[in-house]
Amino acid sequence: MKENLTEQEIRNELNRLAPFHHKVELSYNLSTHIPELSRRPVEYTRVNNLVKHAFPTLIEICGGSLQEKRVLDVACNCGGFSVEAAKLNSEYVLGIDVVDHYIEQANFIKRVLSLEQVEFKVMDINSVDESTVGMFDVTFCFGILYHLEDPIPVMKRLSSVTKSIMLVDTDVMATLFGRFGALQRFFRKPLWLMNFPAVSSTESKDATTSLWRSKQGSVQFTPNESAVVDLLKFIGFSKVEKIKPNQKGLEKRYYTGRRATFLAIRS
Repeated sequence: MKENLTEQEIRNELNRLAPFHHKVELSYNLSTHIPELSRRPVEYTRVNNLVKHAFPTLIEICGGSLQEKRVLDVACNCGGFSVEAAKLNSEYVLGIDVVDHYIEQANFIKRVLSLEQVEFKVMDINSVDESTVGMFDVTFCFGILYHLEDPIPVMKRLSSVTKSIMLVDTDVMATLFGRFGALQRFFRKPLWLMNFPAVSSTESKDATTSLWRSKQGSVQFTPNESAVVDLLKFIGFSKVEKIKPNQKGLEKRYYTGRRATFLAIRS
């Protein structure tokens, strides 16, 4: 059902819910990015950056649009990529996240943009299976792989509800060692770096992405590129390619090898 919010109502909600991790254009020339309330520059670039970098390859594989495709957006945050999937005429988009606040932000954006084919749910990733969410043609795994304590079983679970394509964007272990060939050969092996991130709160600099961190603490594993490729093949995708950062103006981390995007296709 279409709901027309006034400009002042939108402004009030933007200020109440800010900061947002994704910049999404709204009605009345407003957007979710409010510079004075933003915590990090990435909140302005995140959606536009990845859409420019990775979506052309995805759209080409899908025949020019996401028409008639069901899309799962894992760890959707405030829903910026779900919105982009809807713009590409997806039949249905489900965004899930474990943080209530992010889903509240996402549902606010859905209301403003009247996105009837998009649904957002508070859901733990370990609850995902065909009985709870159904099956999807395309799954987005953006900024989640390196946060997982148990990456292999979780990715298996996501693969089990993905019929065709998984698009993975993740931090990776940088492996640019120039002329040191021995180190380059070593890092071609699949490796995972253990990390213990700090507990987060609404006052944290990275609160727009880290509110899921509990008081009990957490452990997470950052893979190198070989580990991502091998993992995606292991969970059932026969073709896996890294999308090269050929576009100009991307975030620096794509060019330095600290961030990478992978397209996995099931045969």
